[in-house]
Amino acid sequence: MSIVEHPPLPKGEGLDFMLRGADPGYFAAIGLPILKGRAFRLDERQERANVLLISRGAAQQYFPGEDPIGKHIKEIGGDGVWQIIGIVGDVRWNIALPPLPTLYWPLYGNGYSFATIVIRAPRNVESLAIPVQKAIGKLDPDLPVFNVTTLREAIGKSAIDSEFNSVLVLAFATIALVLAAAGLYGVLAYLVAQRTVEFGIRIALGAQRKQLLNLLLLDGLKPAVVGLLIGLPASAAVRLISSMLYETQPLDPAVLLAVGGLLLLVAIAACLGPAWRASRLNPIAALRME
Repeated sequence: MSIVEHPPLPKGEGLDFMLRGADPGYFAAIGLPILKGRAFRLDERQERANVLLISRGAAQQYFPGEDPIGKHIKEIGGDGVWQIIGIVGDVRWNIALPPLPTLYWPLYGNGYSFATIVIRAPRNVESLAIPVQKAIGKLDPDLPVFNVTTLREAIGKSAIDSEFNSVLVLAFATIALVLAAAGLYGVLAYLVAQRTVEFGIRIALGAQRKQLLNLLLLDGLKPAVVGLLIGLPASAAVRLISSMLYETQPLDPAVLLAVGGLLLLVAIAACLGPAWRASRLNPIAALRME
């Protein structure tokens, strides 16, 4: 496509749109907002008027800093010219891909040999499948009806690969977190056992149990803090999971802070047991261990 009001494009180049046909009720049924302008009218659909709507992404990409309403889009190599009458929200045609610049024109009169009927119901929309098929059969017994599904099922099919990969990554991350916590607990428990006499001497000389608890917690949290200081900046260079993220950026500050906080809480929980036992030592029993 090309824009009539814009300078001609170099030969062989054009603006790429995903083309979709729609009738006047489609946008309300699917929950797609009309951001500017208006939707199709019934007479425009029936008279095959040369009007169309574009998505917000198309407006931002192809009409930066200007109002697309009233502009005209022309098919390169063809005679068709359509006037833009509205801007609608963006739609993901695949959950794993970003929204594409989309163009909607009236469903009738554009050579479509099939259509998708969208039905919106307050509840139990699945129960409408058979009645709708019967109604279509009464209108035209030879018209095939296929691929009857709910929007939730369609989204699930589109996201199944991403969900599997995400669950797999989450499972490995959980295992790594548990192993790290167990390792930290084991190392600190071993250190406490090795320093039992030292802790008994500290307590005998008047060290407060709270001070001993804080000392061991700080010793145990040092490797966790060092790991966070190395791991969080290193995560900025990892783009392997970008394709599995939905409405979340790889460097989302809120997510990074939440993950860092979770790791610190796990580290504190792993260190708390050995540190608490060390702070409750009987100094006489600890000294006799020598």
